[in-house]
Amino acid sequence: MVAFDVDGVLADSIHGFDAWACAHFGVSDTEVGPLDDYADPISRWPARHHAALQRAFVEAYFAGAHGVYERARVIPGALQGVRQLTDAGLASGFVTRRPSALHALTRAWLKRHGFPPLPLAHADGEQPKAPHVRALGARVMVEDSPKEAAALARAGVQVLLRHEPYNARLAAPGIVRCEDWDVVLARALAAARSGLPEHGSSRA
Repeated sequence: MVAFDVDGVLADSIHGFDAWACAHFGVSDTEVGPLDDYADPISRWPARHHAALQRAFVEAYFAGAHGVYERARVIPGALQGVRQLTDAGLASGFVTRRPSALHALTRAWLKRHGFPPLPLAHADGEQPKAPHVRALGARVMVEDSPKEAAALARAGVQVLLRHEPYNARLAAPGIVRCEDWDVVLARALAAARSGLPEHGSSRA
């Protein structure tokens, strides 16, 4: 069974935040550098906006402000991938780092975009995701965060890592890098057919 992260796996919230912030602060997108460090989304912006951007980032991601979550686009291939895994009886649910106070907002986004009504679990605060993944009956998790992926792998959860520049340096046993959702789907189906999660770090 497979579980799914939300932001960076299903919802393209980071680019939604960038679009909102550019409009709000009057910044051209050519002034904003690429997000290649997951732990530092702010320093790529013009320095004059750093303090305000840090506040806005916390408001958006931890309080659901500025409409960033509601307007997030679906990452290409995610909807089709989750639907196919659901139809195959392999999808167990969603596990997100979003606070549980944003459950209704998150559920509404999933429903509006046509995702199956699978269980939705929140790893509040510093809670690890692995217990939530296992509680859903999953052995495999689709992730994008390098920190979360590494923690899941250490806890024995197989990770299908959706490739982004900010996780490009991560390579560890139990993590399989997937260039896009077509590869995520193929890897998940292959693991299910074998009856065992895939092991080792690789790139597809």
